[in-house]
Amino acid sequence: MIVSNLLHMLRVAATACEDRLAIASQGRRDGEIAAYKLSGQDAWHVDLNATADSNEDGALRFLAILALLASPGTAHRSNHPPKGSTEQRALFEKGQAGQSDFEQRLFVEAGFTPLADMASEKRAVIRALFESPYRMLPVSGVEIERGAGGSVTLTMIGRAGPIASSPLPTSTWSRLIGMQADLFEPRPYVPWDPPQAGEKPPAPPPICHGWTIRFGKSDGPGLGSASWGTCGGDAQSGADLAREIAKVAVATRPDCRFSTTDPFGSFSECFSPHR
Repeated sequence: MIVSNLLHMLRVAATACEDRLAIASQGRRDGEIAAYKLSGQDAWHVDLNATADSNEDGALRFLAILALLASPGTAHRSNHPPKGSTEQRALFEKGQAGQSDFEQRLFVEAGFTPLADMASEKRAVIRALFESPYRMLPVSGVEIERGAGGSVTLTMIGRAGPIASSPLPTSTWSRLIGMQADLFEPRPYVPWDPPQAGEKPPAPPPICHGWTIRFGKSDGPGLGSASWGTCGGDAQSGADLAREIAKVAVATRPDCRFSTTDPFGSFSECFSPHR
C-alpha cells in the first residue's frame, strides 16, 4: 500500500512538472519572466534574471524522471492542452496572474504595504525593489508617491517599514510615468506547441549573477506589476525606469554619489546599513 501511494504521488508530481516545464520553455522563447501557480499551489518560479531557479529546474526534472521510471506506462501520456486551445490560454493567463502575485508578495515581505491596499485608498505610487546579484545585500526598497495636491515624495522602505522620506520635484512623477512605456502591460498570449512524447525538457537558463528589479504601481483604481534584470532583461523601459529610480533615490542623500557605470551598486552602497 505504501509503495502504491508513493507511485501515485510521483505520477501526479510528474504531470505537474511536465506542465510547468512546458510553460517555462514557452516563457523563455517569448522572453517572459514568469511565475506560475498551478492547481492552487505555488509553482516553480521561472526567472530569466535569477540564478537559483536552475536548481529548482533540476529538482523538478529529477522528480519527474523518478516518477516516469517508477511507472513506464506514463512515459507517453501527455496532459498538455492543445495549441491555441481555451485551456492553454487559461493556463497562460493563470501564469501571468501568478507572476504578479509573486512579485507583489516580495514587496510585502520587504516591508511594503500591499499594493492592493494602496489602490483601495486611491493612492498613486511607483515602487521598486532591488535584488542584489547574490541576494545577500540588505538593499532597501523605494516608493515614490504623488499626493492629491501634486506633491511628490520618495520613501525608502526596509523590512521593518518606512525608513526615511524626502520631497521630490513635482516634475519627477511625469518623468517616471513617461519612462514606463509598455512595461506594465500584460504580455499577449501566443499559442505554443505542446511537447511531443519523448521530447527532452528544455535546458535550464544559463547561470548569471545580476541585479533584479521588481516594480509595482498604483494609479488610483489600477494596479501594475513587472520585473526587469541585468541578466536577460530585454525591456528597455525596465532598464530606464530602474536606473532613474535609483538615481532619484541617491540624489536625496547629499553624502552619496550616483554612478552611471554602476547605478545599482552605488544605490546599494548609498543606503546600506553601515553608512
